[in-house]
Amino acid sequence: MSDFLKMTSGAPEGFFEGLEGKALSPGWAKKKPQMWPEPRSRYVPAVWRYADARAALDQACNFVSPEQAERRNLILVNPIEDNIYPTCRHLVGAYQLVLPGETARSHRHSPNALRLVLDAGSETFTIVNGVKVDVAEGDVVLTPSWHWHGHSNFGDEPAFWLDFLDVPLVQNLESMFFENHPERDESVASHEPDSPLRHKGVDLVAGMRERGTVEIAPEGLKTIGLHAIGLTQGQSHGSERRIDNNIYVVTAGEVRINVENLGALTLERGDVVVVPCWHEYNIEGCSSWSQLVRVTDEPVMKALGFVNVMQS
Repeated sequence: MSDFLKMTSGAPEGFFEGLEGKALSPGWAKKKPQMWPEPRSRYVPAVWRYADARAALDQACNFVSPEQAERRNLILVNPIEDNIYPTCRHLVGAYQLVLPGETARSHRHSPNALRLVLDAGSETFTIVNGVKVDVAEGDVVLTPSWHWHGHSNFGDEPAFWLDFLDVPLVQNLESMFFENHPERDESVASHEPDSPLRHKGVDLVAGMRERGTVEIAPEGLKTIGLHAIGLTQGQSHGSERRIDNNIYVVTAGEVRINVENLGALTLERGDVVVVPCWHEYNIEGCSSWSQLVRVTDEPVMKALGFVNVMQS
């Protein structure tokens, strides 16, 4: 006899059916456990290749314009059953393309967002709350919650970048707000090449060369942590099982990653790997110099005190 049947035996006929009709459930006879000894990640480790995404976006240019779509992007959907959006429990990533002469319309939303620029020529910029912020290869540009933002490419080269947002977290919290700008494209009120929202790739590289790991904009986004990590050949970065979710992007060189339940893979520039919570992993530099950007929901876990629970 199953545990459920044991816990429900002896009840008067129709008792449990009557509870269901009143939207009640017996806590002593749960059909499925609601607590367990350690985290169970629904999401799985997965890898996305920049070459695949770039080829697909190039092809999409033939039939998707900025007028048709809010953004011409490809979402990094975690390959689990019935999932159509999140990359991991609290974060989503997407490759985006803006062609020369195009502008992706301005909007704002309650989720926090950031861009990691992979390839961009001159005259590529983001407008955040009326401020024109130039972007270049390797830059990380923040778009905090409820800030207007749109993207333009007035140069002569396609611009590719990765977007990361905490949309899944906001959806779970049921705190989603979204609004398109009434003028479609927000007007530029000022130009700040050195905006505090922009973290230049050249500065990140200098910091990585000096210190190995650079924390990008601590507290810049309340729910998303960012780190730039530099590895020499043979040098490793990794962790035992953690309660936070982590996404890594290779921004230079080549690395070898070994993730629990995924195995060992080689990643090149622009490739992405997601390591959901409670998976061991190790990343090793394969080039004389390699760089990664880590995107994590660790600030959420710290704010809620769950890191202390894990360490106790």
